[in-house]
Amino acid sequence: MNKGINFRIECAECGRAFLTPDRKKRICPRCVEKVERREEWRKREKEAEERKRAEAKKQAAGKSPAPKQALPLSEELKERIFNEFEPYRHQETRPWREIHRAIAQKMKIPKRLVGEALRDERTRLIIPKETRQEIIRRYHDYVVRMERPPKGRRKTIAADLGITYRTVVAAVRDWKREQPSVKELNREHRFQVEKTYFHALKTGRPLADLAEEMAGAFGTSPFQILRYLDLIHDGIERLKRVPDATPEERKAVLSAYADYLSAVSPPGPFLHNLIAASTGVTPQTVHKTLLQYRLERLREAVY
Repeated sequence: MNKGINFRIECAECGRAFLTPDRKKRICPRCVEKVERREEWRKREKEAEERKRAEAKKQAAGKSPAPKQALPLSEELKERIFNEFEPYRHQETRPWREIHRAIAQKMKIPKRLVGEALRDERTRLIIPKETRQEIIRRYHDYVVRMERPPKGRRKTIAADLGITYRTVVAAVRDWKREQPSVKELNREHRFQVEKTYFHALKTGRPLADLAEEMAGAFGTSPFQILRYLDLIHDGIERLKRVPDATPEERKAVLSAYADYLSAVSPPGPFLHNLIAASTGVTPQTVHKTLLQYRLERLREAVY
């Protein structure tokens, strides 16, 4: 240890940088107590496990357990495991072993499957801060530009950075939780944003400028406005099975949409139901037609 010299270290627990004269130290003062509690918990769990194994050996003396049939980790099972993991996500002091055991017991599956499904989630916790920041920077830029790569944003970022898809999913999900929700924009706000957006496309006005103006008027953040615009351009790949509108239906839907946007405020019924009722087209086809129209207008403005 060098007296009088402080080293800048990144905490292995929370990722924050801190100063310390001990260059071998890896845990910041904020996390020391939490780590100590976790290690104490692990010690007790280990001792309890050893006692259980000892008891089991005594009881099973001379008996051979029946072989268990291996259960494969399918994508469906992995998704169910992730859903069960959600309540444990922010329980930082709870050991992974206990989380795996609790999920396995609830789902009545082997712990190894839970551990295998959550392996990427555990890896996420130790990725460099710079990598996480780069993930968020790229995703943020995709949202601002309303750009969607053919393989999807998350898969493209994972491939470009050479990391797992689940790592990107987890990083983006955590970041989104920290952002103001689009749901905070009321129906009047969303209506005014949509009206102003199409006028901006027509006049060539930068969307960043529009977002600044709308955010100032509504008391929200510009990125919240851009997230809403990104949202109303999302989901075309999920509508593949919905029939396309006929030319006559498309004309009727877009005419009704133009009437909707020309109003001073949003009408009582929701947009898709309103247009479906006035045109006889199903709400699903109305949704697909409007989404196709928005994407076409955006491409025309960009290219």
